[in-house]
Amino acid sequence: MEIFAFLDGISPWWWVAGALVLAIIEVLTFSFFLIWPGLAALAVAILMWMFPEMSGTWQILLFSVLSVIFTVAGRHFVMTNKPVSEAPGLNQRSAQLVGRKAAVIDGFAGGGLGNVEVDGVRWRARMAQGAERPAPGDVLEVVEADGMTLILAPAGQSAGGGNRSGLTG
Repeated sequence: MEIFAFLDGISPWWWVAGALVLAIIEVLTFSFFLIWPGLAALAVAILMWMFPEMSGTWQILLFSVLSVIFTVAGRHFVMTNKPVSEAPGLNQRSAQLVGRKAAVIDGFAGGGLGNVEVDGVRWRARMAQGAERPAPGDVLEVVEADGMTLILAPAGQSAGGGNRSGLTG
C-alpha cells in the first residue's frame, strides 16, 4: 500500500491552491521563507498538468526536492542581490558615535568597563587595547563600537578595525 495513494489522480488545481495558501501565509507573516515552497507547489502543479498520472509519492517527492532547491537558490539570490545601504550605521546607534568625543564619568578600574558621557547621554565603554586607564573628567575619542559598548582611545589613535562606520558628528 502506498502511503500517499490519496494524492493519486488529484487535480493540479489542489497544488495551485496549496501554493496560494503558502503565498497568503507569507504575506501575512513576512517570513520570507514560505514563498519558496509556494513556488515548488506551483511547479508541481505544472508538472501535474504535463504528467496527469503522476503518483502521490512522486508528487510529494518532487515537492520536497523542489522546495529545498528553490529555498537554497532563492536565499542565495536574495543575499547576492541585497541593496547596499546608504547609511550602514542607521540602526546602530553606538556605531554612529565613532569619531565623537566622550567624557569619562567613572570606572575603568584595571582596564575594565567604565562609563562615559557623549552629548549628555551615558554609555558603557572600555579602553582600546594598549590604552592607559583614564581618570574621571578625561576626554577621549570613540574609535569603535562593540554592540552597545563604546571603545575609547586618546584622540588621534585607532582601535585597529572592527565596527568602524566612519560616521562623525
